[in-house]
Amino acid sequence: MPQKSNLLNPDKWIDNYADYLFNYAVVRVNNADLAKDLVQDTFIAGIKSAKNFKGKSNERTWLISILKKKGNRLLQKN
Repeated sequence: MPQKSNLLNPDKWIDNYADYLFNYAVVRVNNADLAKDLVQDTFIAGIKSAKNFKGKSNERTWLISILKKKGNRLLQKN
């Protein structure tokens, strides 16, 4: 049985998901610079928590869930 983190392909995240995540984030926070930071933080968090990926969703859905949590925390601070 392959390891769960093998289901992820972080090397392709920027090409496959950066624009989508950025567009999602910029709508949520209404600030392009903050959106860029959120996307970067999302990718870093995804790499750090790859062992938690269960494969029940696709990569993009999983990354969006990380982005939502990070965005919500940011909006709560402000």
